[in-house]
Amino acid sequence: MALKRKVVVPTAPSFTFQELVPKAIFELYQDDPLFLINVFDDRALRMLQKLRNTFGPCTVNSWSWGGANQYRGYRQLDCAEGAKRSQHKLGKAFDCSFTNYTAQQVRDYVLAHPQEFPYITAIEGQVNWFHFDVRTPTWTGIKVFNP
Repeated sequence: MALKRKVVVPTAPSFTFQELVPKAIFELYQDDPLFLINVFDDRALRMLQKLRNTFGPCTVNSWSWGGANQYRGYRQLDCAEGAKRSQHKLGKAFDCSFTNYTAQQVRDYVLAHPQEFPYITAIEGQVNWFHFDVRTPTWTGIKVFNP
């Protein structure tokens, strides 16, 4: 059953927390938006909003409307999904699917226009979603890594 209460994310105002955190985390903290905002790096939220502004309809998690995805935004530290040291567990990464663009089209655009996405430091290649993160880099530019 999808939760009806929408809690908007201040630095990514076209997103709700339901779209960005797993169901159990939302249910536990839905009355504490300050906690929810503090699990994210503000740079990641700003880039997420910029991506939606640039490419249009974008989905991160879909559990609140009956979809299967709930770990494409924040993942708690003990989450078995993904890598042990995933940037998702630090609130610094999102996996996005766009309605009007493929993941590769978004990757190509972001790599060609890095100045428009100044906090994105890494993106994942060879997957059918657009993963980006804002980790502190030891390199210059945007690094593309493969699973």
